[in-house]
Amino acid sequence: MIIFERFEINSDTGRRLAMIRLHMRILLVSTAACLALLLAVASPGLASPTHYGHTGLLNLPTAQTLNEGNICVGLWTNCTVGSDRSGVIVPATITLGLGTFMEAYGSYPNLLFNDDEDVSGRGFADIGFKFRIFGKRSDPFRLGLDLQARRSISDDIRRDSLTDYASTLIASYRREKFGVHATAGYILKDSDFDDQLTFGGGFEYYPVDRLRTIAEVSYESGAEPGFDGPAEATMGLQYFLTPHLTMNFGVGVGLTDASPDFRVLFGFSSCQGVGTFNRPVPKFAEPPKAQEEAPQEPAKKLKFKTITPLVPGSSGSTSPLGKLELPLPEPREQVLITPDERLPPIDLTRQDSAVSPLVLPPPNAEGAFIFEPFKATTIRKFILPEQTFQPNQESLSMEGREFLAMIAEELRQTTGRYVIRIEGYMDNVGSEEYNRKLSYERAVTAGSVLVLKNGLDPHSIFVKGYGEAKPAADNTSPEGRSRNNRLELLILVKVLDGQDVGTAPASTVQQ
Repeated sequence: MIIFERFEINSDTGRRLAMIRLHMRILLVSTAACLALLLAVASPGLASPTHYGHTGLLNLPTAQTLNEGNICVGLWTNCTVGSDRSGVIVPATITLGLGTFMEAYGSYPNLLFNDDEDVSGRGFADIGFKFRIFGKRSDPFRLGLDLQARRSISDDIRRDSLTDYASTLIASYRREKFGVHATAGYILKDSDFDDQLTFGGGFEYYPVDRLRTIAEVSYESGAEPGFDGPAEATMGLQYFLTPHLTMNFGVGVGLTDASPDFRVLFGFSSCQGVGTFNRPVPKFAEPPKAQEEAPQEPAKKLKFKTITPLVPGSSGSTSPLGKLELPLPEPREQVLITPDERLPPIDLTRQDSAVSPLVLPPPNAEGAFIFEPFKATTIRKFILPEQTFQPNQESLSMEGREFLAMIAEELRQTTGRYVIRIEGYMDNVGSEEYNRKLSYERAVTAGSVLVLKNGLDPHSIFVKGYGEAKPAADNTSPEGRSRNNRLELLILVKVLDGQDVGTAPASTVQQ
């Protein structure tokens, strides 16, 4: 990193500038501390590239890696303000997902070629590899290792064309909306400069699904005797415009004289899942002729009648519905239902896509007027396979519509009160945000079809998208990824206070 040369200025002006820098540093550090306290009560972040190329926050890497078959490119603007001069550079980055635990990346510091690299403190091109060395992709805690080679680009002849080698150990802990990250590394310097130690820490929080707020601090020891190393504190955000396009913005302040006084980062990164389109085509997505003939035979399956009450295991294992139902372990699975999992409002005036005439039944479920979370126990569980949906889409296949019709026919036979929770799951191909969003949209689609096409009570349906979390099989094989692309329907009953959640029948539900 470049040591900034300071020149002598008027003493009063110098004192004013020093006070401004001190106040800005105190304000930024205080704000970061308050943000950390607020976030301490909060749950996983995304693999979004930084302006150095590796995936992470705005400057610091995290232990997450880009998915296999994905490629990201980024273009940034890096504006710095110092006491003696200012500068603007435009870094460009590229990131490749090489496997389930590894990525390769590279960056070039300045497409403007205006010799402002030294002023920015970003005077090197880099190429590197990052590995996740501990923890699976969906685990809360993970460790990563970043190995990087840097080639200096500087108008200082002592530094230009020098090659440094950096290694960084990364620890990340993430929950659904909150994440904390720490880094420690070593830079092996070329020529006569001293080797450097690096340290960093950062927080991330998602106030809403598409918005990621970030606070981070980084420090490097000095590369020359008697000079401070660069240290900066940065706060910013990332807004996910689409599953494939991210806007990045950050404001930083220098904490030592070796750093610019202020820094503004702004950029866009775009990621495309090349591997997403390489999945095996399911049987239902055959040539048009075969696809047209397929619905004719299963149509007869809808004529069967199920008159048994809503009790576990009422479907025969050889019936079409029995193949979808899973046996329940003992003790029964307990689920927490929250109001924000309600099925989103449906346009009930769409008679063209609904059963005709559409007459909704009176609210039969505990979900009709839920204003606070409650616990329920699973009395039946159905799993719908990958071919329930069109590949990489939220729209149902014909086979998926038949699956839902069979389940709805069974549920209509009961007079007990129940709640349905529809859970969407995906494999790990594509970004985390893309998979989480698609799994949720698939759950919403299934719930809407149960209401519009099958006349079930919308108040009794709750939806949740888990994305690639909670895999049912290993994602390293096509068969495992196929099993992970699924939809689960849980039929639940609320349990009276003090009742054993493992054995509660539907008749004991609070009326």
